[in-house]
Amino acid sequence: MPMIEQSDEAGAIDPGNVEFFDFENDEEYRKDPQGRLNGLRDRHRLFYTPKGRKSLLGGGTWVFTHGADIRAVLQDPETFRSSGNRPFGKALGENWVLVPIDLDPPEHTRMRKFMNPLFSPKRVAELAGKVERRAVELITPLQGRQGCSFIEDFARPFPVTIFLEMFGLPVSEMPKFVDWVEAIIHSQGQVQLDAMRELRDYLAIVIEDRRQSPRDDLISLAVTAEIEGKALTYDELMGMCIMLFMGGLDTVTSSLSFIFRHLAENPEHQEFLRKFPDMIPTAIEELLRAYPIITTGRIASRDVDFDGIVIRKGENVACPLACSSRDPDEIDGSTEIDLTRNPNRHSAFGFGPHRCIGSHLARRELVVAVEQWLKLLQPFRLPPNVQLSATGAGVVALDTLPLVW
Repeated sequence: MPMIEQSDEAGAIDPGNVEFFDFENDEEYRKDPQGRLNGLRDRHRLFYTPKGRKSLLGGGTWVFTHGADIRAVLQDPETFRSSGNRPFGKALGENWVLVPIDLDPPEHTRMRKFMNPLFSPKRVAELAGKVERRAVELITPLQGRQGCSFIEDFARPFPVTIFLEMFGLPVSEMPKFVDWVEAIIHSQGQVQLDAMRELRDYLAIVIEDRRQSPRDDLISLAVTAEIEGKALTYDELMGMCIMLFMGGLDTVTSSLSFIFRHLAENPEHQEFLRKFPDMIPTAIEELLRAYPIITTGRIASRDVDFDGIVIRKGENVACPLACSSRDPDEIDGSTEIDLTRNPNRHSAFGFGPHRCIGSHLARRELVVAVEQWLKLLQPFRLPPNVQLSATGAGVVALDTLPLVW
């Protein structure tokens, strides 16, 4: 376990610890994001990039590349805080933050205790029929075709429909939410803020409606709940709803894009899962390990010395989960993709108190997607000579994924 100690003096950054790496514009990263990040681990245990992350926060970033270090950072919220990392509410002139991801203990503990049961294995099991039905509804129209644009035809609308089901919102609103996902997650500047404002206005109306007339949906549960004898405030409700929107939609789409690319490029793995469908849940764990999509951000709450490298108070820190899940010190045979790997000690859902609250739902969506695609469609592959690319800092995803069969 690395030592994290308070620093008495924060000097200039050693040029040897600087890597001019840009999550948004690095060509190697766009071609193979997980591979590029793991290549950086061969050169640096920890490096500073002045390019930073393109976000409302801005600034340069310290990037950790070793699994043990990433775990240490994410399990130490006192030293590396989450609060202030995604100031969307502030940018709109409001006080809400993303709940619970932008909270630190004890506020985070309080909200997480309330939210955990909403995404428990039991709760997700109750949604199983709806998840499967939505998958089939999207796949069935593809059966008469010879190919599709996977992201537009399935990976993007699929998790949105599940979100709408959970929130008790009409599925007819799906195109609007798909547009918001694209603008908020993959844009920046005024486009991003305008979309966030539109989403905020939409959810404010829904929250007030559920206050007046509660229904059997997640928002109604939240507006009628009490935590320690107190109802949730507007800021808490808004921050929670927007966090669930951001955290549960684009991440599933992104994971689906890499999983289906892998299956399209590796017909032997596709054939194996068609022959042994009971292995799909185990295979999903391995594909999550092989293709993590999240780079988690934190902010140093004080000057710290990380084994001789000084990180100053207020500086940005990034923990690419692709580095920890593919770290040979963490996983035996980490460079090999073994669909039968069990147990699988991957970190695709993070570490520590902020470990993904929706991991059970995400797993269910990914498993159902693969099950139904293999059941309802014939073997698929990439078109000849296709060139794929990926974008994204906090969440990386393929830009397009054409499939043919």
